[in-house]
Amino acid sequence: MMFRVAVALVLFGAIITAFDIGHSEELAKRKVGGPNMVCYQHPLDIVFILDASSSIWAQNFTKAIAFVNSFIAPYEIGPRKVRVAIETYADVVYTQDVINFNDFLTRESLQKRIAGLKWHHGSRTETGMGIAYMTDNIMPKSRPDLPKICIVITDGKSQDSEKTAAEAERARDAGIEMFAIGVSRAVNASELEAIAGDPDRVIIVETYSELEAIKDKLSGKTCKKIPTTTPPPTTTTTPPPTTPAAEECGMDNPTDIYYVFDPAYLGMERVNWVTQFITHTLSAQEFLHMRVGVISGSCPLDAGFNLKEYGSVADVEERLRGYDKPRLTKLIGSLTSAYKRREGGRPNARKVAVIFIGGKIDQVAVIRNAQAAREAGVDVYFADAGNADPGFLDALNEIGFNLARAGRGARRQALAFVEEICGRY
Repeated sequence: MMFRVAVALVLFGAIITAFDIGHSEELAKRKVGGPNMVCYQHPLDIVFILDASSSIWAQNFTKAIAFVNSFIAPYEIGPRKVRVAIETYADVVYTQDVINFNDFLTRESLQKRIAGLKWHHGSRTETGMGIAYMTDNIMPKSRPDLPKICIVITDGKSQDSEKTAAEAERARDAGIEMFAIGVSRAVNASELEAIAGDPDRVIIVETYSELEAIKDKLSGKTCKKIPTTTPPPTTTTTPPPTTPAAEECGMDNPTDIYYVFDPAYLGMERVNWVTQFITHTLSAQEFLHMRVGVISGSCPLDAGFNLKEYGSVADVEERLRGYDKPRLTKLIGSLTSAYKRREGGRPNARKVAVIFIGGKIDQVAVIRNAQAAREAGVDVYFADAGNADPGFLDALNEIGFNLARAGRGARRQALAFVEEICGRY
């Protein structure tokens, strides 16, 4: 009896948990024999579903497709052996990049095509849509009388968790065993379990670099048992084609970045939002070669005064009126000189500033000073810390890049900033 396995990999992310495809009797393990181990497995139909949304970043998507190529390297690819299909998705399913079962029937041609898959950095993570496409358009082309398996790989929570769970249930009702691989510290473990239908069919790792460590555990479950009395045929495993290395953003083009905000203008809650934004960017490996600074309205500008500093009520009132005036426009104006060598600027580095907007502000002054910064060679980005005028943000697009288009959350806008910065190298 021939066995069919359709594997749809959905990479999500976090901590490694138990993962068992559950065909230990029908599907055997990889032949032990050095670095060029070869699988002699029952025929399989494997589908990989890869998250290609903006939060993945190009470097991580490169690691994901390298993992897929490494995963299939031990298999005998062919019309009567293992067949592989691949789907990428984000806010849509990228049908132009779908690889169907019969598109590539040699390992070499298949791996070459996989290595060339494109990261589309979509704005949403529509995992439910991706699963539905697999169920309705890819899996019907699999071979009959084989077990069907779908493995989903993503980095986080989908846009519509209820739809994701419903589509995964529909797939399972159609006889497809669902598996989920999550990749990140922010992964939604309960959603992964809703996809898989069983926590034992979930794997969570913190980074895409850890995917290689789980490869043998997955591939070992799909290899055919070799009779001890009959030696296996002699075959060789062709190494997967080289996937372009994931370059660290800014390695060859260092960048000096200033984060510009006025705490008195934003308020404590939105200042916390700003610190979350900055923390998210600094935690990205891509920022290893960046140099960062902060321009804020904090002390001494907001400091008080001692008992003998002013000798008249009029002088005190004038000083107090200064607390009511947002200093953001003045802070933006300082960008024209902030990148000098004495301030830590590097002559060969790109100049970048993130300006945090929120609430009422002198819009004309902001535009004027931001334009001056741009004319001084500074690439300007605008983040919405919570209550910025949408029309004003749209107007700022003429000067810089509106990060608020990625969503309201600090993490979303921070990821959009990293993506835009790194996409320019």
